[in-house]
Amino acid sequence: MDLDDLRRLRAEALATMETAATAIEELETAETAADDEAMVAALAAFEEAETAFAASDRRVRRVESVEQAAAASASGGDNSSAAPGTVPAAASNPAENGLEIGFMMHALTNARGDRDRACAALEENGHSGISAALSGATDAAGGVTIPRAQSEQIIELLRPMVAVRALGARVMPMPAGQVRHAQLTGSATASYGPENGAAIESEQTFAPIDQAFKTLKALVPVGNALLRHSTAAVAALIRDDMLQVMRLREDLGFMRDAGAANTPFGLRFWTPVANLLTGVANDAAAVETAIRFLVSRVEDANVMMVSPGWIMRAGTKNFLASLREPVHGSYLFPSIQEDGELMGYPIKTTSQIPANLGVGANETEVYFADFNEVMIGDAMTVTIATSSEAAFVDQGGNTVSAFQNDLTLMRAISEHDLAPRHVEALSGLNGVNWTL
Repeated sequence: MDLDDLRRLRAEALATMETAATAIEELETAETAADDEAMVAALAAFEEAETAFAASDRRVRRVESVEQAAAASASGGDNSSAAPGTVPAAASNPAENGLEIGFMMHALTNARGDRDRACAALEENGHSGISAALSGATDAAGGVTIPRAQSEQIIELLRPMVAVRALGARVMPMPAGQVRHAQLTGSATASYGPENGAAIESEQTFAPIDQAFKTLKALVPVGNALLRHSTAAVAALIRDDMLQVMRLREDLGFMRDAGAANTPFGLRFWTPVANLLTGVANDAAAVETAIRFLVSRVEDANVMMVSPGWIMRAGTKNFLASLREPVHGSYLFPSIQEDGELMGYPIKTTSQIPANLGVGANETEVYFADFNEVMIGDAMTVTIATSSEAAFVDQGGNTVSAFQNDLTLMRAISEHDLAPRHVEALSGLNGVNWTL
């Protein structure tokens, strides 16, 4: 009997204990003498279940201790020079980060969502650690909620991929589904006065900012022929596809969504009107003035400038890098080519900023902010589900049957929201023909 079987027995014993305890509660509430025999029987049943649970728990702990001891004693050879009681250090392979999620999704897909069967398959294929992690997952209405440790790996992998996260936005766990914090709308003041005169009273004013979960769903179709192979390459492919679709949608939501239809309120709509420029021409003088304006608006608001940065399309970045001073012909922003920076601040690019905005369908957007002031509330969990019978609508608007095309659909759900601590830390513009 393996560890999973022992854990299931322990869970069954716990369920029996809970049933017996409920029966005792009901009898105590009745408080009638006629129930004495029933109370004796209920107490006996509880004691029996308690004994069974204790025995099962001891067996589970014993086997877990053996596995932990075996892992601790593992080494690369008999002549290890590591100190007693330590495990020799091993280099971490960044390419393997989050691979457990790929294996879990692969196993759950082949097991048609049955977690126990998925755990058994992982165990058979030599992935006992991943099997143990998946056995600790919880069932949810939308599938299986992956344990927090593995979910956080996915969220950490998204950090360098999503422009807003990459530039230093603060991530706050939102375990209760909502975070409320205050935005400073008016500062206290200081003033000079006579030596013994009374100080002039002043106070700060605040406005509440609420963050509540917005649900992001990522859908990844995978060919069933590929799923029949249980390899690290397949797990990495599943992980990477899921990260890619989540990245693209997060970028769009965190920057351009207007808070409608259960979407986040993006940076564009948090930015004060006074910090926005529209219809900026693409000649050198207009571009330089606009760029300096965005930085000045943030700096003049006494923002700390802890993690300032730019977000724009790659085409806009290359347009700015190629822009020359009209008189002398020198590059206007040489630091873009040299250091990937504009005005001394890093640039992140994303294809989720359109290049066909405005009346002439030839405008794009540029964002500047101190991203230390941008807060991302995150549930820090990922829920996954699979189906080989469902249909989906592809990016071309065509309805595709997973069953007919021998596909399996993998869906990942995460929850988060975005809000700045101070909107004055944000600025932006619409540039006309600011692209190559």
